[in-house]
Amino acid sequence: MMRIPRAAGLVLALAACGPGSRSGDDQSPTTHLEIDPPDASVTVMDGVAVVQAYTATLVDAHGHRTDVTQTATFSLADLDFGAWSGPSLTVTGAAAGPTMVMASDGQVTGSTGLTVYVQGERDDGTVPPDAGALFAGATETVGHAPNIVYPAAGITVPPNLGEFDVHWTDSAGNDLFQIELKNQYVDLTIYKQTAAPAYTTYTPAEWFALASPAEPLSLTVAGLATADPAIKGTTAPQDVETTNEQVAGGCYYWTTEPTQGVYRYDMSTPSIPPSPYFTASQQPTSCIGCHGLSHDGTKMALTLDQGNGRGTIYDVGSQTVLVPFATNPQYWNFATFNADATKVVTVFQGQMSLRATMGGAILASIPSDPGYLATHPELSPDGTMLANVETTSDYYDFQVSDGTIVTRSYDDATGTFGPIKQLVANAAGASNYYPSWSPDGQWILFTRTSGNSYNDASAQVWVVKADGSMPPIQLVNADLGPNLTDSWARWTPFMQTFGAQDETLYYFTFSTTRPFGVRATGGTQIWMAPFFPDRAAAGMDPSGPAFHMPFQLLTSSNHIAQWTDAVVIGRNTDGSPRTQAQAVREASAR
Repeated sequence: MMRIPRAAGLVLALAACGPGSRSGDDQSPTTHLEIDPPDASVTVMDGVAVVQAYTATLVDAHGHRTDVTQTATFSLADLDFGAWSGPSLTVTGAAAGPTMVMASDGQVTGSTGLTVYVQGERDDGTVPPDAGALFAGATETVGHAPNIVYPAAGITVPPNLGEFDVHWTDSAGNDLFQIELKNQYVDLTIYKQTAAPAYTTYTPAEWFALASPAEPLSLTVAGLATADPAIKGTTAPQDVETTNEQVAGGCYYWTTEPTQGVYRYDMSTPSIPPSPYFTASQQPTSCIGCHGLSHDGTKMALTLDQGNGRGTIYDVGSQTVLVPFATNPQYWNFATFNADATKVVTVFQGQMSLRATMGGAILASIPSDPGYLATHPELSPDGTMLANVETTSDYYDFQVSDGTIVTRSYDDATGTFGPIKQLVANAAGASNYYPSWSPDGQWILFTRTSGNSYNDASAQVWVVKADGSMPPIQLVNADLGPNLTDSWARWTPFMQTFGAQDETLYYFTFSTTRPFGVRATGGTQIWMAPFFPDRAAAGMDPSGPAFHMPFQLLTSSNHIAQWTDAVVIGRNTDGSPRTQAQAVREASAR
């Protein structure tokens, strides 16, 4: 959903000039359509939809007025705000803020503003029936406020995140809590009676309504003791920012539960939980190593039988095996596809190869600098550059103890590579791994550790300009602190914007063992953080605080989040990839 400027009266979309009209400074009357009421405001309380009726009047150049309400077609600039039944709009409260109402008689179109306010209260579990009144009547008292431990202050979150957690601790003896998120258009409050530490969760629909205006939100948690309800304590307001658009793309990740394997999740359909790519009977081996996806989501390369195992490639939509592995197997540990997914770069025992996606035949051997081995290959989104790690260590490709990131050009037509250029050199206590190109090809994320590349507690997320014109930058806001295993950072596939000035933003995910507020996890989990390239150019920390991706099972351990443009589930009749988002749209339109 895009941020829409607040409407300011009628917009006359089509003008008809009468006889004798003049060009240039002509101020003669024109035919136009008026929508009534103009610039209406509607408040949805506690999820109860509001019906707003409209009329449309055609006014010709002579001022004659004709009611065309029953024949006009009414529409909204953003469908999330409600649904039409003729000229009556049912405002559901699914989204808040300003939008536009349009009407057309087939020739003339008019529009007016509509501002939707959403307010609501609900209980998380059993609470006193007068919880709201208790907080309203209590006196604010220093030293009685809870402490918010998740989310971090100043996070920037997309509208389609899904569930939004709030966690807190308390040392004042409070046992009734009021959690509130609000801005000028939306105010949603949750009451919970519990002993702290505790948490509550805004539902995906509640979070979407809160984020839909694309304006900063204020988060507070208040607490009081039901045995002594005369006093309360409230946290200082904490900022929660939102992006102007939803995050699109599909995330494929390796998980330990509910069954071990590669799972996938489509950000554009947050109501659909992650699902395994292979069913238990389809999975080719009990353990699948590192996986890589083509940018369009149609191909997936896998390493079977753990590290140093057999390599294979699947057509994602049909699960057709494109590189056989049962007989005459080929071997690799990492794989990255070219722009049209017809070729793939793989690495095995320090040697990179360019292969055909169909069949896996080696088309070219890709050299490293003398005395070095290669690992962690990554082709740029446009397929014109290759980044990889060079190392002198002789462990497995997935566990090396020193790493220098290098780049070189790639000509897909000839299958040839340019000279190697060192981008980020290995140094004592600062080895570099897992390069990842930003969607625009201008930046490279990488993991830096003081040890080896595999699951190292010292891992941090860094970024560097892909052309080497700026030194590497640690993403301090996203890294949060030491020894959190912030590893294997990967970009989401599309640019976002933030704020009234549409500041450019890219999201990235990484695996980390950091604590998730007060909730226990099964170990490594996937978190997301924003990257602001203009801030990097200005010498600022270009990252924002990270937040937990709520689609994961908390009992699982999750790694290697790889992103594609979409989750592909089959083929359309014209042969084009059929995506999960497309199937959901078609089902909802029936």
